[in-house]
Amino acid sequence: MRRPARYGVLTGAAVLALFAAPAFAAPPVLASSGPKNWLIILAAIAAGFGAFLLLVILFGGGKTQRDATITGRLSAYGQKDQTSSGLFGRFRFLRRAAAKADTMAESSGNSRMIESALEQANIPMRSGEAIIAAIGIAVIVGLVVGAVTQSLIWAVVAGAAVLIISFLYVSHVASSQRKRFGNQLPDTLNLLATSLRAGYSIMQAIEAVSQEAPEPTRREFIRATSEVRLGRPMIDALADIAVRMESQDFEWTVLAISIQREVGGNLAEVLQTTSETMLQRNRLRREMKALTAEGRISAYIMGGLPFVLFGVLFLINPDYLEPLYSTTLGLAMMAVALVLMGLGMIVMSKIIKVDV
Repeated sequence: MRRPARYGVLTGAAVLALFAAPAFAAPPVLASSGPKNWLIILAAIAAGFGAFLLLVILFGGGKTQRDATITGRLSAYGQKDQTSSGLFGRFRFLRRAAAKADTMAESSGNSRMIESALEQANIPMRSGEAIIAAIGIAVIVGLVVGAVTQSLIWAVVAGAAVLIISFLYVSHVASSQRKRFGNQLPDTLNLLATSLRAGYSIMQAIEAVSQEAPEPTRREFIRATSEVRLGRPMIDALADIAVRMESQDFEWTVLAISIQREVGGNLAEVLQTTSETMLQRNRLRREMKALTAEGRISAYIMGGLPFVLFGVLFLINPDYLEPLYSTTLGLAMMAVALVLMGLGMIVMSKIIKVDV
């Protein structure tokens, strides 16, 4: 174990002892309280483990000389690998847990979907690593919330909320990256067309895009350029960009490039015409988004208002809402209300969504 990691272990143990000492030194009355005292002890363990992981992430040992040499050689063909020096690369039990989670995700058919979302969101983690990270954070947050509230129900709710938020965050970032790529595509095609008119080959034009384009276009074209340098056909590398970004427009662009390479023609003019068409489509999408803004805002308000009112009433007068979650009839009413709200949101989303 490297010296910074050793310091992380010692510091984490000290923090664990600091948090756990009051719980273990509790008087007999508190010790006889049962689950509450155990929640405090588990929260102390979670806090110490979290401090240990934080210190290892910040001050953990880096790569070995051999790893640095390999990374330096591979960096000539693309971006440097950022995952080998991460937390999962330092601890064997985390690597085994991530491999097990990856195997389970692959057997259930969800591995490819998770990896695709992580790639689109530019999160340098494998599917198993992402699953273990989300579960670990959820467990730590659940234990801390359970110790603070002294309620097992709130601990479970907090852990489930962390898992849902993690999934929504990755989905949101991936969707944002796809939209940015689509908005940048007309400028990308203009740059390709301009480079071809200047006398560049198609491969040189792609390299120019990988150097001049903003993110995420730059990142995707760097990856495609690296794959071509390693021997992959250029059309296949470009087609993978369309698959990763889920861009039908770029898929048509790759098809145009493939046809031009087979039958010939003025590729610069084709790319220029395609770029102008995409600009008009993007302008039309923005106009439709502006016209449907009122409906979208109404949907957000109507969907969020019941939850906001529930939270305000719960803080002001919790006894007034207690029958809703403490009786069978109240729980049934809440379930029916949630189903009806979900159906209403689906209907409103269909009304305000316009495909262009």
